[in-house]
Parts: sequence; structure tokens; C-alpha cells
Amino acid sequence: SVNSGNMNLTLLPRDERMSQAEFAQVLRKELNSYPGLRAVVQDLSQAGFTAQRGFPVEFSVRGSDWDKLVEASQSLRDQLTASGKVVDLDTDYQLGQPELRITPDRARAADVGVPIQAVASTVNALVGGVRVGKYSSGGRRIDVRMRLLADQRSRPEDLSLLKVRTANNTLVPLSSLVTQQELPALQAITRRDRERAISLFANVAPGSNQEEALATVEQLGKNLPGGIRVVAGGASVAFRDSMSSLIFALFLGIAVAYMVLGAQFNSFLHPVTVLTILPLSVAGASFALLVTGNTLNIFSMIGLLLLMGIVKKNSIILVDYALQQRELGLDAMQAMLRAGPVRLRPILMTSTATMMSAVPAALALGAGSETRAPMSIAVLGGLSVSTVLSLLVVPAFYVVADRYKTRLGRWLSRGKGGDETPPSPEVSRPVTHG
Repeated sequence: SVNSGNMNLTLLPRDERMSQAEFAQVLRKELNSYPGLRAVVQDLSQAGFTAQRGFPVEFSVRGSDWDKLVEASQSLRDQLTASGKVVDLDTDYQLGQPELRITPDRARAADVGVPIQAVASTVNALVGGVRVGKYSSGGRRIDVRMRLLADQRSRPEDLSLLKVRTANNTLVPLSSLVTQQELPALQAITRRDRERAISLFANVAPGSNQEEALATVEQLGKNLPGGIRVVAGGASVAFRDSMSSLIFALFLGIAVAYMVLGAQFNSFLHPVTVLTILPLSVAGASFALLVTGNTLNIFSMIGLLLLMGIVKKNSIILVDYALQQRELGLDAMQAMLRAGPVRLRPILMTSTATMMSAVPAALALGAGSETRAPMSIAVLGGLSVSTVLSLLVVPAFYVVADRYKTRLGRWLSRGKGGDETPPSPEVSRPVTHG
């Protein structure tokens, strides 16, 4: 349209400029300082995730009453701006250039004997123009249109110069038969899912995140009048669908790991011992993301999924060796005291090798590394904490769980009327290592 424009910018290499977020803030402040100018900054790299504009926060206000819909969208827009959770708030409700609406006075036209069709035909012919003939030139047929000159139809006041013919063949001023009103015209009335809708788009404000912004939109949407509702769309739906899918994959992976470990160890308890390290690894990854200033986004969630498969190997190594020692006659405490020193070396070797492979991506040195860095940082933080605590938490849980298992077995044995005499203590036998 004539009152808007777009400008695409290609930034310099990252080591020669400020960050993209800082530069967007500078543009936003500078351009919006001009009176009558409203500038919206958009990251075009986000536009490929959805079929719409690609803003992180996208939603639509829907309802059947168009006037109430416009009022509700404006109110929601003002409240969302005041919340400070979003910036660059924009909408597809755009008023175009003013138009002149002509409404005929039917009673007055009937009194002077002018049909309403004559009023419409006069305005259409003199202002819009009508085709009165054709002529051919060079094998092309060209229309001949008739209407007033440009300087005779460019202002609303020119309507008073037009006249219309009555039934008795007299001319009367057109302005005496109509009322005119100058109003801005809508460029389009959009619909979504067979409902009238006004869409709003925004970027996340500095210091906030996408989840907080969407929660604010939902909370404000609850206060809208009846018949008006807020529906998330675009990148907002893609974000929540992706996060929910990743969370589902996370729990599904844990369930599958439990079943596989249960089949390997032939036990319901030992897989739980192995999986006790998972919450600690998640805590370590979250702390690492917090310290480095990263958020829990799609890439860091992928790092957590990768972490779930890596950290279990330390627990598996300890529990597997302890079970081998139990078969030799050692109790749970003695088995873990022997498994710890023996398995310390392979645990440190594998953990160090994995962490070193994640360091280059975590340093975020190359172009586009900001997408890979959260994933590597989550792996580094979770693996560091799990490596240290797996040598303490897993053996402790193994020993305590074995004690409760023994007590439960004795209690069930007494309940069935079995021998209440405690079993004789196991005698440890020396083991010779080759």
C-alpha cells in the first residue's frame, strides 16, 4: 500500500558488530522516534517455521460481531503493550486510504421523481467512468471510456457540481439527494476457520520469553466479552506443539529405557537404580543454561534428550559390576565398594571424551552457533553433574534399595507363616582377579 514499506538488512559478520537483538533494539528506538511512523523489526530466520508472518507471538481474535471484534482487538493490543512482555506489536487490521461513501435519500429522491438507479448511474458514469465504445488500432481493440476530467472529480466538494435528471426532464443537484461521509476503508476483512478474525503479531520483549508472552495473551483473553475469543496461531502453535512433542519423547524414552534395562537385568528394581541419575542430570543441565544465560528452547530440549541416553551408561557400569560381585557372595555394600574403584576409570574416560566433543559447539565460535550452543551446554552441564554424583547417588540408592528389598521379603515371609528366624549372614569369600 501507499502508506507502508519494507526494508531488508544483511548484517556484517558477528565479530564486527553488536548482537542481532541489540541492533534490533537500536532500530526500534530510532525509527519509532519519528512522529507518525510505526516500525516493526522482524527476524526473517524465524519466518520459515510457519506459513504466516513468522513472529514468535501470533494469535487471532475471533468473533461474529465485527464492531465488537475491532474493539476487543484494540483493547487487547493496548493491554498487551502495557504488560511489557512483547514489542513490535502489529496487526492485520489495517485502515487504508479514506473513501467517500454516498448514501441516497430515498424519500427526497421519490419527491422529485429521481430513481435510485439514476443516482447510482450518474456517480458511476461521471466519477468511475463507463465504456461508450471501442476502436481497433494495429490489430488491438481498445475501449473508449467516458468520465469527468481529473480536476473535476478529485475532491469531495466536486460532488456538489454533479446533477441528475428527474422524471420531468429537469436537472437537480446531486448533493440535494444524497448524504456523503468520508471514512477510512478497510483493506481486507480476514477470516480464519470460517470466522471473522483480527490477527496480532509481536516479538518477545528483552528480558522475557515466549512462554511468558503466550501466557499473558491467554490471561488477557479470558477478560474479553462474550462471543469473542483468542486463538493462538502461527509460530505460537508451532512452539507449543514442538515442546509438547519433545516432552512426550523424553518420557517415552525413559519408559523404553526402563523396559530394556529390566529385560537386561531381569529385575524391576535395578532399572530404577540406573535411572536415579536422570533427575540430577536435568538439574545440572538447567543450572548450566541458567549460568550461561540460555533458555529452555527447542535446541536445549534436544540436548536434554541426548543427555538422557548418555548419563545412564555410568549407572549401568556400576550396577552391572555390582551384580557380578553379588554372584560371588558379597552383600550390596561390599559389592558397591568394590565396583566404585574398579569402574571409576572407564566412567571418567567415557565422560571426559563425551564432554570434550561438546566443547567446540558450546563455545559458539562459528556463524549460526547460537542455535547449537544451548544443546551442547545442556549436555556439558548435565554430564558434569551426573558423572560426579553417579559415584555417590547410585551406590547409595543401590544399597538402601537392597536393604528395603530384604526387609520387604522378610515381612512377606512372616505374613505367609514362614520361618521367622533371620538367615545366617553371608560369608564373604576372597576373590582373585586375573
